[in-house]
Amino acid sequence: MTENTKEIKINVKSDTIIGTNYAQISSITVTDTDVTMEFVYVNPRPPVTEGKVVARITMPLKSAQGLSKGIVDTIKKHEEKKGKKNG
Repeated sequence: MTENTKEIKINVKSDTIIGTNYAQISSITVTDTDVTMEFVYVNPRPPVTEGKVVARITMPLKSAQGLSKGIVDTIKKHEEKKGKKNG
């Protein structure tokens, strides 16, 4: 840590989940300071052809970079554990 930052300990309670959504489509928008991710659910039964945004998350760019690395690392470990090649 640099001298201008301080460590903050956060206790995240696992029983405080607001809800869970399923999404087949996502979009990501990046600015100089933030990343916004939208997750869209599309009903697979015809004749529905419209999607519904089920979640929109905006976070600081630095946090999103950490999330990106965490996702890639976790998927890689999972695939190695299952004996699959990445990519």
